[in-house]
Amino acid sequence: MTSRSSCEQSTVTSVDAYAAEPGLLVEDNVLVQQSLLHALEIIGFPAKSAAGGEQAIEMLQHTPFRFVLMDVQMPGISGIDALGRIRKLDGPNSDVPVAIMSGNDSELAAAMAAGADEFMTKPISVSELGKTVRDLVARSRRERAK
Repeated sequence: MTSRSSCEQSTVTSVDAYAAEPGLLVEDNVLVQQSLLHALEIIGFPAKSAAGGEQAIEMLQHTPFRFVLMDVQMPGISGIDALGRIRKLDGPNSDVPVAIMSGNDSELAAAMAAGADEFMTKPISVSELGKTVRDLVARSRRERAK
């Protein structure tokens, strides 16, 4: 029987605890939100949802998340404005990896300037969603390991 050293056990525990954190999907269109939540569940990245930027910021102030997928055009504050505020948060979500989603490629530069890690153009295929989320999670693990 093989046993892990205490160092290996604490590393596994922290990775396991981190893996239990959900993602956060910020999307105001209920049909798109439900479709993306279902796709995220199928590809192994369960997520909670917020209907807008203000709600997302509130959730990020209190709950750790593995990643954020955020629409640009929403009622209230835009996804890009919300991202700027997220990057100013204190705590574990100040550097949470964020992918901005938009139906308009012209918003790419503004999204990246605001601190987005990835940009996805709608409509989003399940394969693109999976690749993007895997990239976000890998980036986040590297950052947390430093």
